[in-house]
Amino acid sequence: MRFILNLIKNIIAVAGIIVIVFFALKYAPFLKDQEWNPVGNKGAHSSYSTESVPVDEFKPGQHYAVEENDLLNNMPASQTKNIFNMINKKEFMHVSDLSKMGYNDRYLIGQRGNQFIMYQFGSDEIRVYATEIELQQDLNALHQNIEMKPMNAY
Repeated sequence: MRFILNLIKNIIAVAGIIVIVFFALKYAPFLKDQEWNPVGNKGAHSSYSTESVPVDEFKPGQHYAVEENDLLNNMPASQTKNIFNMINKKEFMHVSDLSKMGYNDRYLIGQRGNQFIMYQFGSDEIRVYATEIELQQDLNALHQNIEMKPMNAY
């Protein structure tokens, strides 16, 4: 009888560990974006490495595409916010080809041509949106209120 109870306890313990590992891989921010993570949210959006993402590349139900970060590259991810605070915003907008830009402590948003981008400081990727409405909807979902301003406001 003790053997059966110990076996049941061990099975419950192993199942609990598996559940904890699953939720850690699925929801922990530092784990879910890793390349090796088979449970990550890779299916929620597609990666595009092209400079311009055509609007027809977006799949139904998809709000954004993901590109490599070309805004603040060649610097440590942990220092991007500090470096962004030090640089001239007009020059940054000109070099990054942004016509409008807004930022707060966590995010940088902007308009590049007919695309709208959102960058979380420290991330390796930027989100590219087809419309400003979709960008604002995602900002609202993240509880962020950022207003984009033209270059002459900086």
